[in-house]
Amino acid sequence: MSINFVHRNVKMPGALKAFVEQHLADIEKIAGEIIDAEVIINEEKLSFKVELSLKTRLDSFHAENRDKILKQALRGALATLRAQAKRSKEKIKESKKRAGAKGISMATVGIAAAPRRERAPRADAGEPREEAIVISDNYSRKPLTVEEAVFYLGESGETGYMFVNSETNRLAAVFRNAQGGISLIEPNL
Repeated sequence: MSINFVHRNVKMPGALKAFVEQHLADIEKIAGEIIDAEVIINEEKLSFKVELSLKTRLDSFHAENRDKILKQALRGALATLRAQAKRSKEKIKESKKRAGAKGISMATVGIAAAPRRERAPRADAGEPREEAIVISDNYSRKPLTVEEAVFYLGESGETGYMFVNSETNRLAAVFRNAQGGISLIEPNL
């Protein structure tokens, strides 16, 4: 699990880092493997603002909290993340339960839970071929620069990454092109 701590106008004691790491490990037991975690702590006038973002293989979670006491703000944000993870796990269980009752195959219910598949090279480019659709949640909820998006694309190991460009405030995507480079798509909507 990769945890990125960002603190502005405040020092982050090692004990609080250990506190966050322990709670994220507990959340990981509920939500599954945490691919990326970001903890942003900002001291404002008379309070602390804590933002936590988690990215797992199946889901992304985000929580914010403010409090006069830093540990209380962290505790509240972590509790929100834990609740989100539990709700997500319950939704998956419920959809599997409903699928079994209606006789729908488990493959159609858990598309997002399916393992990622590599594309096989086409045998004949002239023949149309049925491709498996894999739903990905490889995106960022918070605005990023293009450089940050390229970094997250490299970290994820996938072929594309969607984000809101912080410089233009528009939806954008970076992806690996056929030549092995990275391309950017940013439509004018």
